[in-house]
Amino acid sequence: MIDEPHFLLVGDSRDIPTIAGMLNRLPVGSAGQVYLEVASAIQIRPLPAPEGIAVHWLCRDRAPHPIPARGELAARAVAAWVSEWMPDEQGSHPHPYIMWIGCSTSAPVTQLYRDLADRLGDAHLHHPHY
Repeated sequence: MIDEPHFLLVGDSRDIPTIAGMLNRLPVGSAGQVYLEVASAIQIRPLPAPEGIAVHWLCRDRAPHPIPARGELAARAVAAWVSEWMPDEQGSHPHPYIMWIGCSTSAPVTQLYRDLADRLGDAHLHHPHY
């Protein structure tokens, strides 16, 4: 028996409409995290999500100085998520994962995506190319 998938949706301000659309289509009872990196808190808006989906806004202007480069906060959040949810031991967590990683103009996020794709091989992992 396969457990319900765990969702990880990551993006920046350009990805908000896409992620909002995905959240609207997730089934009730979905679980996971959303990380959205924005330049400032003025870009934060309500995003309806299933109860089990936590939405985290990462504001570059609230980070310690110097202000991080675009995508750096998202890359850090994904790296922390991966270390918690996907330890190096294969099969150590029973849930399948579905990941959508935006921030396609960010070099740190693109590199993280490549590292994850190499590590995970057959995982459902999507990274848009604008």
